[in-house]
Amino acid sequence: MADLASLVLGLIVVAALAPPAVWAVRFAKRQRGSAVLVTGLLLAFGMNMQIVPPPPPVAELVRREAEDDGED
Repeated sequence: MADLASLVLGLIVVAALAPPAVWAVRFAKRQRGSAVLVTGLLLAFGMNMQIVPPPPPVAELVRREAEDDGED
């Protein structure tokens, strides 16, 4: 049931953001200089996020634990 709710929420978000996305693509085609400027500003100031790598798969963790047990 929760999977269905998250799917519906995702579809609503996509539907809500589709018109601004279409407008942005059309704007970028007409005003290339402005689009480059806005993209540069977003890269410089708007994307200050640390990207955390995903955890290793369970099989890798099991292998590492087995290696650690073997060294003792």
